[in-house]
Amino acid sequence: MSYLSINNVRIAGISACVPENVEENFNLSIFKDELEAKNVITSTGIERKHVVMPGTLASDLSIPAVEKLLKELNWAKSSIDLLVFCSLARDYIAPQTSCILQDRLSLSTNTCVFDLPIGCAGYVQGMSMVSSMISHGGMKRALFICAETNSINRSKKDKTVRPLFGDAATVTALEYSHEAKKPFNFVFGTDGSGCKAIWTPAGGMRNPVTEEDLKEIEVEPGVIRRSVDMAVNGMDVFGFAIKRPPKAIKDLMMKYNIDVQTLDYLFLHQANKYIDEKIRKSLEIPSEKVPYCLEDYGNVTSASIPLTVVTCCQKNVVSKANHCIAAGFGIGFEWACMEFDLTNIVCPSVINI
Repeated sequence: MSYLSINNVRIAGISACVPENVEENFNLSIFKDELEAKNVITSTGIERKHVVMPGTLASDLSIPAVEKLLKELNWAKSSIDLLVFCSLARDYIAPQTSCILQDRLSLSTNTCVFDLPIGCAGYVQGMSMVSSMISHGGMKRALFICAETNSINRSKKDKTVRPLFGDAATVTALEYSHEAKKPFNFVFGTDGSGCKAIWTPAGGMRNPVTEEDLKEIEVEPGVIRRSVDMAVNGMDVFGFAIKRPPKAIKDLMMKYNIDVQTLDYLFLHQANKYIDEKIRKSLEIPSEKVPYCLEDYGNVTSASIPLTVVTCCQKNVVSKANHCIAAGFGIGFEWACMEFDLTNIVCPSVINI
């Protein structure tokens, strides 16, 4: 595995925005009956998700989250040196959505911006990149946005996908600081042989979109999708998720001499309650230290870890020091784990638009 340790950076705040529109899994017509719906909810732990209405994009969810966080931090927009947008649901193939956000947010034209097209491991991977860039002090303040509108690029007629994924945007504010008490410590890994376990076959340069790709195909009863819709092989994902992430978390703890007793929180990517509980139990971490927001928000890909912070741990992160580990894993069979502190940060309540 790969390791990285970064000093002189602190998390100043985290905010989140979700659509007002809520979709209840129990009411989805894609299930053959109530029993099937109940079984899916029981096995995944996901009862509902917030999903955007037509015309709302991931970047649109990001704007209120940024504006709210900057206001509560009392940070001038002119003080932002770096903005990074992590998403698989960008506005366009080109230009980068981060460029569009720089203009919509009226940030300085001196701001460095770029996109990261990373999925479930995106929050931790992105945090390593953003914190690295500001750790030398040349850049002082950064905004790291993780935003997804999963409901747009997945088939609404696919019962293996639709109940799982929700929409959300989160913003993490970081700043250069000599007073940062502990470094950010990371471990990373990838097994690209599993790249087709969660994938969208058509729409990239390898397979440009054709008329055939826009036609719906019934793969099996209750699974209808196009080649431009994301497909998930549940068994392959399950096998990966119960094997690689817990090993990586143990590796992180061993590498950086982390005593599990000192942990306040383990933030797992909100993939599926059954998967995450298998990971938690394999690590022998008490349930009260592993919060979940997936019951009400589903899997929001790269935004899931910070959304969990905002919706489940707001009271503690704004009032005291918290020793934390975060683990992201999924698309591309990538995994990334991080040790970090959340100490008296700004964390406004989740925004609904």
